Amino acid sequence: MTFTTKQLDGFQAAATSLKLFSRAELNDDKNRSLIEKLYVDPLPNEHVFKTLLANNTTILVGRKGTGKSTVFQRVQHEIRKNKSNIISAYMDIRNVFEASQIDPLTANKIEALEAAMTPDQAQKFLLYKRFFKTLISDVRNELKTQVDQNFLTRLRERVTGTSAEIFAGLDKLISGLDKPDYENIAGFVAMQVKQTTGHKESDKQAFASKASAGKDGLSGELSYNVESQSAYERGDEEAYTQLLMRTVGINDVITELQNILSALGIKSLYLFLDDFSELPREAMHLLVDALISPLSRWSEFIKFKIAAYPGRVYLGSLDKTKIEEIYLDMYGLYGAAGVTKMEEKATDFVQRVVEKRLQHYCKTGVETYFNLRSDVWRTLFYASMANPRIIGHILLYAYDSHLIYGTKIGVAPIQDASQRYFEEKVAPFFSTGKYRMAFEERSSIYSLKELLEKIVSRARSIRQEGSRDAGVGKSRPYASHFYVLHEYDELLQTLELSFFLTKYFEQSDRAGRRVSIYALNYGLCSKYQIGFGRPSDKREDRLYFVERRFDYNGIARSYLMENQEIRCDSCNSEFELDMLPAIKAFHMRCPSCHVGECKIVNLSRKYGDIIETVRPELLLPEAELGIMQTLHNESKPMVAAEIAGELDCSGQLVGRRGKNLFERDLVTRASLGQVFEYDLTSQARSAYFSDPSANDLNLNDDLGDSPEEGREIETD
Repeated sequence: MTFTTKQLDGFQAAATSLKLFSRAELNDDKNRSLIEKLYVDPLPNEHVFKTLLANNTTILVGRKGTGKSTVFQRVQHEIRKNKSNIISAYMDIRNVFEASQIDPLTANKIEALEAAMTPDQAQKFLLYKRFFKTLISDVRNELKTQVDQNFLTRLRERVTGTSAEIFAGLDKLISGLDKPDYENIAGFVAMQVKQTTGHKESDKQAFASKASAGKDGLSGELSYNVESQSAYERGDEEAYTQLLMRTVGINDVITELQNILSALGIKSLYLFLDDFSELPREAMHLLVDALISPLSRWSEFIKFKIAAYPGRVYLGSLDKTKIEEIYLDMYGLYGAAGVTKMEEKATDFVQRVVEKRLQHYCKTGVETYFNLRSDVWRTLFYASMANPRIIGHILLYAYDSHLIYGTKIGVAPIQDASQRYFEEKVAPFFSTGKYRMAFEERSSIYSLKELLEKIVSRARSIRQEGSRDAGVGKSRPYASHFYVLHEYDELLQTLELSFFLTKYFEQSDRAGRRVSIYALNYGLCSKYQIGFGRPSDKREDRLYFVERRFDYNGIARSYLMENQEIRCDSCNSEFELDMLPAIKAFHMRCPSCHVGECKIVNLSRKYGDIIETVRPELLLPEAELGIMQTLHNESKPMVAAEIAGELDCSGQLVGRRGKNLFERDLVTRASLGQVFEYDLTSQARSAYFSDPSANDLNLNDDLGDSPEEGREIETD
């Protein structure tokens, strides 16, 4: 058939709207929000949306693309429209962290001062300051939006004076953060540290405090003399944290903010923290322990709404009984009612998401674009695992390969698109990981590649064995799923967050043990000819995933023994893995030196030589590697906002990191008025992307498959 230009443009717009990152706003051509029209709640009666709208602290847990930021947008839209007694503020917490970083030149200057804050201490201060400036600035902007949109009349009834006077208090708060008061707390800090370190006879305390902060940056003196540095642990850290909190004046800031907003009849501030799990562990702990937890205790006025990744949520001393947790990945949403019901509900969500987008952008039904005679919705669910952003990518790839040539989308186009998504978006995790800054990171990533190769090789051997058992003309068995004991979930967490695997279900195995069932990436299965899914003709097929041949506990166990060790970061003592439970019981404190922290180190035996031979000058932070990978995949110049859309980060972050890459001659940086356009240099292409096989798995299973073997074919 032939599609009109209007039909094709509408489909492309619908698919693109699904893959938009983070805070990319869904607006019409008159800049009006479309979020209410396009939002599809994964649960009946808009349960996720209503839970987040409730007046308590809530954590949204899900991998990238599951819709955390979309739910945030929907709730903020509702607050602006209907909730005059609530105001919200949004914070991309990773961008706040990035913006608070001290450049190396400044850090060197600080270190050179004999009586100055250390770079680490200054970093903490700047993070606090950036947090509150962002908070109050966004409250100010939100207040202006609400005034402009819907309750200016009611506002004027409550407050006398002009709107400029209304915002003056907030502006004063913001400017006050640049003039913190240090002088009146020196005695407080000295007293606190004396309490926490006085038990050591050799310790000495001598404190002085003098500092200022202005537009040229931070300058200051915060000196201490502690002869035994081992004393500077939890007590001293707490004292320093309180110093910074008192310096910034958190209590005063929040009280003043509440007073200003209370005058307008606003009773609650919802603070949306996005990309929380993107923070380094130390920064995450700092924000929770020194800001989020105290603010939650001190003020019923603030309710936090936090977006995080599975397994990467730190709650510190937050009262878990007062926190709602919502899981947006498939099993967390639908896994309570059995595997069949879970698959049906997830497939229905996929269909609803696509139908709503096409209805809005194309003004037509799905039958215009999809071959509904095939099992298209189930296949799209397998390809995306009900992840809206992945759905958008899959549809765009199918648009490129089939729709523009007049062919409707069915099973085969989705399979092709899924394999392309795997090859371009998922598999580069390993090839770019080779150039991570820290050796431990590189080793850990490549050790996980070894683990994945063992898993995929086992799946292919199961498929091959089943093919021989089935006889000539019989289809190969499904081998895409496997199970492990819950104790191995943490081991597989990084592979899951990177979309090589998805936790599919939980149930009891044949021995009665509760196990986690994982599914391999659908595009990976297409690439390596592994049948995806399970038989469903008979009642006993519901236990297919826990057949003994899918027990991968042996693979996980042998991997741990071969590729992991426990090592102290202070004395470098090494311990056997069977000591891990005992070490965990003492909060990972080293049994040998009693000072250092024990860490689990992943070692790559198979790829050790490759890791060792990487030239140091090629090593880069993860964000900068991601920018270059995006430019390589797209093979065209891109502005910061476009790159950010692929990386799920802010355009400001891309701009800062893009400048670093430009200075290293790895990207070009052409000015287009107010923005810059980036492209890879030939030097970068040669150094980082010259090996086309770098993303492939080294399976060594010699199964001799042809590329199209096992492919399900359909005709339109």
